[in-house]
Amino acid sequence: MKKIVLFVIVFAGLAACNNGEDAPRLDLEISKELKNNDELKEFVLKAKENANALARECVKMHEEAQEFLEVNFDSLGQEQQEAIVKLDLDYVEMWYNFNIKHTAQTVQLMEYLKDSSIPREEMVAMSKAIAAINQFVQDLKETYGEDLKLDPHPAPVEL
Repeated sequence: MKKIVLFVIVFAGLAACNNGEDAPRLDLEISKELKNNDELKEFVLKAKENANALARECVKMHEEAQEFLEVNFDSLGQEQQEAIVKLDLDYVEMWYNFNIKHTAQTVQLMEYLKDSSIPREEMVAMSKAIAAINQFVQDLKETYGEDLKLDPHPAPVEL
């Protein structure tokens, strides 16, 4: 039931945003178990802070992109085309940088999970908090995407 309520709150926040000030925000309450462990508490708070910063940037950059969504890219001057492509690249780079932080966070989480000295209730509380943060980020991905797709002529990507 708690997961459904959290999802509804997050989704409602995502649906309601229309400017950087109205960006979705994950308001994650730190449980009493996490309050007993400063290291885990800081880990969770940093992950939450990173996710909320990502949400603000997604909304801000989508607002900037709005004026370019209905524009005929090929009819614009080179300077305007470059500005659109730069915005697109900046957005992709923002997600890339977040994903690097997220990967480092996941590695740290794995280290915590292997640490048998951490009490079980603290580990469970941290896992629940990180799961809520990950769901929030997934909702951002589904709502905003990881690419603005403003450039109608993207360079081919070789794998």
